[in-house]
Amino acid sequence: MSSISRYIGYLLIIGCLFSSCEKAIDLKLENAIPDYVIEGTISNEAGGAKVLISATKDFKDNNSFNGVSGAQVSIENNGTAYALTETSKGVYQAATLMGTPGGSYRLLVNLAGKNYTAHCTMPKAVTLDSIYVSQSKYDLNKDKVPRTFAVVKYKDPAGELNYYRFVQYLNNKKEKTLFAFNDEYTPGQTVNTILNYNNPNDDLSIDLKKGDNLTIEMQCIDAAVYKYFYSLDNGASGNGNNAAPSNPLTNIQGGALGYFSAYTTQRKTIKVP
Repeated sequence: MSSISRYIGYLLIIGCLFSSCEKAIDLKLENAIPDYVIEGTISNEAGGAKVLISATKDFKDNNSFNGVSGAQVSIENNGTAYALTETSKGVYQAATLMGTPGGSYRLLVNLAGKNYTAHCTMPKAVTLDSIYVSQSKYDLNKDKVPRTFAVVKYKDPAGELNYYRFVQYLNNKKEKTLFAFNDEYTPGQTVNTILNYNNPNDDLSIDLKKGDNLTIEMQCIDAAVYKYFYSLDNGASGNGNNAAPSNPLTNIQGGALGYFSAYTTQRKTIKVP
């Protein structure tokens, strides 16, 4: 047999082997026992006391809010408990309850005969000096136009640990990217932080454009809440030391997922130039 004929014969054998290995795999994903998810907040402004309670869903289900009714929810401060009212399924609120920087708050949830609790101390406010926009030199959209990103400017206090969360709104619509930062490398400095939002599908409708209304909310959060958002951002995508997605670190006691945050808040709005 010539070398060419022998080579063709090898290719035919390899092709048969690969074709014989093709097999449709039916993944048998078992339905998991639902967990409760508690997302509680109290801020230094009216309307900031809100608790969302939901149940986790199976892998095949949609991502709509799966609210849970019938819980008894309260927030306690200095020995006084303030009850939250269920305003819609799984949404509990106290419209006039406000927190104070430096105050310590305790979340209490009784649901289906089981208690869930969390503690959080509201940090002092750090002033959001200004927001502006900047064009990227490297991130281009599908039309080869440089993307525009929001930049937040603030002076980090010296001599203490500080943690921040920023929420971006474009034309009054909340952007989904999680922005959580600490001052490990910027203690006591004036900080200009770029909010690099995610746009994996190259959706031009969520890009910042001239004339858009851009609002940034700055939240000063505590260390436990920072760890929650940081682990949520990294663990959900399988980043960091774990290759597989994992549950974020929670400050809720009793077995539920989620977090309880007592935070200060402030906002600034500009029109994108």
